[in-house]
Amino acid sequence: MTRGKGVIYALGMVLLSVAVVFVVRLMLSSSPGKVVGETAKSGDLRVGVEDALVSVMGDVVPVFSRQYPDAAIALETGSFEELFNSMNDRSLRAMLVRGELMNREAALLDSNDVAYRLEPVARDAIVCIVNAANPLPSLSVEELADIYTAKRSEWGSNVPESGAIRPYLNSNDSRLQLRFLALAAPAEEHLTAWHAGSDREVAEFVSVEKGAVGIVTLSGLKGLMASEELSSLLRVVPLMLRKGGVPVKPSRHSVYQGSYPLGYIVYFMYRKQEALPAGFGAWLGKEGQKYIEQSGLTPYRQKVRVINLK
Repeated sequence: MTRGKGVIYALGMVLLSVAVVFVVRLMLSSSPGKVVGETAKSGDLRVGVEDALVSVMGDVVPVFSRQYPDAAIALETGSFEELFNSMNDRSLRAMLVRGELMNREAALLDSNDVAYRLEPVARDAIVCIVNAANPLPSLSVEELADIYTAKRSEWGSNVPESGAIRPYLNSNDSRLQLRFLALAAPAEEHLTAWHAGSDREVAEFVSVEKGAVGIVTLSGLKGLMASEELSSLLRVVPLMLRKGGVPVKPSRHSVYQGSYPLGYIVYFMYRKQEALPAGFGAWLGKEGQKYIEQSGLTPYRQKVRVINLK
């Protein structure tokens, strides 16, 4: 081989090596489930959080970034539909989900080959509120479902002077409505109620109408009851699983123990085999539980308390 041909051959091999490295990197960066340079504690991640959860999770999510400065976790807020669609088209890699996925939601992700994992991280519940002047002692889940499916329209003799029942719900919280249907009225397809634009509006309507009733989340109730003008005008109704059962007040304890009938799990859903989403999900399910406990949500796992024996 002449010197000129040798130089050309060597140059060709160098270019070939560079091309191979470029192709491999391109394949890694474009293949699903892989983000080049990302680890369980470093990288950039946007987490979808429904508007209804921002007030309770807004202070929890950034803690991870403070503990691991190489990880930048940002919130992306919106309705469940908006965030779910972003997960489905792969523009979002993680989000919080209240309750299990509906069959049609899981089928849609599967049809688009979106491999995902659901990590349980918290608990919440649906609670019933009435006007403080309403003496109603309790309701069964079936009775509450009858109110929100137009099967019952009068309070009856147990609630004198309250007259017609006027049910309210947050029309912008479709996930709450789906959770209520799944837990209280699985045979029904929709709810019938007066619409409010937010949980606070639900509470405001109920606070001034003696015959009104509302459904909100336990996590959201914390913020509502923090308002002195509302807390004295509202009352939370204990619920029983069936008529004749034992009424249970909604609380973190009853939700955690499973004795409250309208409790559900909050999941962290993320795309499988991606390092930072998996790392953040593991943190939420373990170390992050103490920060979830400080929010309005109930931790999924009971916090471990160490007792020193002397």
